[in-house]
Amino acid sequence: AGIIAHLIDGLAEIADELNFEVDDLLPLVDAAVLLDLARTTDGRFAITPPGREFAAADILTSKQLFARQAARRAPLVRAIVQALATTEDHRLREDLFLDLLRAGFDTEDARRQLETAIDWGRYGELYDYDADDAEFTLDPGAETAL
Repeated sequence: AGIIAHLIDGLAEIADELNFEVDDLLPLVDAAVLLDLARTTDGRFAITPPGREFAAADILTSKQLFARQAARRAPLVRAIVQALATTEDHRLREDLFLDLLRAGFDTEDARRQLETAIDWGRYGELYDYDADDAEFTLDPGAETAL
């Protein structure tokens, strides 16, 4: 609990500056740690070398760096890219991934996780998602991020 308390103290300062609640920042911290853009060291939030590179990059480079980190470190994003790469037309329906997620999560959590993966993959230009057809399409060159 001590480490978390120190982390929250540091986040409280950031939250105050941004007019957010600390709880609003915790998912961002979790995401940054998952993507190895940051870590918690001695109870403090610390930016990693990939995080510094990401923060200093222009928009195109930051998207490429994000794509690399997401494809390598976010299991669901990696699974989507790998699955799309194996299909002849590089397309898959969302149901495939929702069914897999529902094996371990309730429907709401499965949907939330898939929506995060959709957002991350689209931002990193790893794949596109057509909400009308509920279908993923692999972006050209996405496999190089793996």
